[in-house]
Amino acid sequence: MLRSLWNAASGMRAQQEKIDVTANNIANVNTTGFKKKTTIFHDLLYQSLERRGNAVAPAAAGERPSTVGVGSAVGAVRADMRAGTYRQTGRPLDLAVVGEGFFRVELPDGRTAYTRDGSFSLDAAGNLVTAQGKRVIFPGLPLGQQEINISPQGQVSALEPDGDQVAVGMVTLAYFNNPQGLEQLGGNLLLATEASGEAENRAPGDATKLMQGYLESSNVDLSEELVNLLASQRAFELNSRALRTSDEMWSIANQIRR
Repeated sequence: MLRSLWNAASGMRAQQEKIDVTANNIANVNTTGFKKKTTIFHDLLYQSLERRGNAVAPAAAGERPSTVGVGSAVGAVRADMRAGTYRQTGRPLDLAVVGEGFFRVELPDGRTAYTRDGSFSLDAAGNLVTAQGKRVIFPGLPLGQQEINISPQGQVSALEPDGDQVAVGMVTLAYFNNPQGLEQLGGNLLLATEASGEAENRAPGDATKLMQGYLESSNVDLSEELVNLLASQRAFELNSRALRTSDEMWSIANQIRR
């Protein structure tokens, strides 16, 4: 009977973690470039009932012994890397990646972070920076330019005050074998890990292109998240009911001894 208490408690704890993930998805429904998270459950270890003192029939020859589980737990929280919708902003420094790939951002400590949030701007020194002011690894732009043009293949050109179109360089993106393994840093930034593998930096290829004047919206589907929230709530209620039933049965067993 104590096992049922732990099973129900572990189920409640796992559903609570799923609700936390769902709430975070809903909170970031308007976050540019946000990738929703999905919760993966797994069962815990199993215990054999055929122990000395247990009133169970032994397993017949060739059959598995009787076992019982000890609950569930959250095995992983994975990012859904599917693209969100693309919305037009008209700002020349807003960039969206269509396909795979991440923009590279230089952190103050010298590390390189990665993002799908392309809401960039220029600082006083003419560097392309994120909304938080972190420098984007981007071709150097000449001072005093009037217009910046970025082709879908990543070629950057600038229109100078005298009207000349000057080629600046090429935008390179970071690609990963396992983007789900990237570590969340906050501020729409990600870090490479052993699970994600090292970044491969290259220009957009045939399967990837850049869209200037667009931003990638969050890929969170509110209707789907609300369904997940209701399902998690009902599962939490059922586990709490199992916990209460086990407690009542334990109370009855204690009273019989008196």
